[in-house]
Amino acid sequence: MPWKEASSSWRTTPRPTGWKTIRAACLKRDGHQCTWLLDDGVRCTQPGTDADHIGDPTDHRLDNLRTLCTHHHRKRTALQAVAARRPRPTRARPRDRHPGLTD
Repeated sequence: MPWKEASSSWRTTPRPTGWKTIRAACLKRDGHQCTWLLDDGVRCTQPGTDADHIGDPTDHRLDNLRTLCTHHHRKRTALQAVAARRPRPTRARPRDRHPGLTD
């Protein structure tokens, strides 16, 4: 197989067919403005450039997308990555102490 140049994108899944149209509709719906709410409850005033999935990343319907500026899209992605690395609860039974060990 001939060598293929690596893509510059870090995406793990390909974009769906018609993504450019879906993204354009999302940006238009949100007025091309970031929808991130700041700490004081005011909407970010930066231009919206990215379509972000609110829930399921495989659901590309408009009601599952929102417009974010690049800064807030990166911030959200970083927060999701941190949350994914947190230890998850386990249902495994705790191991019994060895009977020969004493405190």
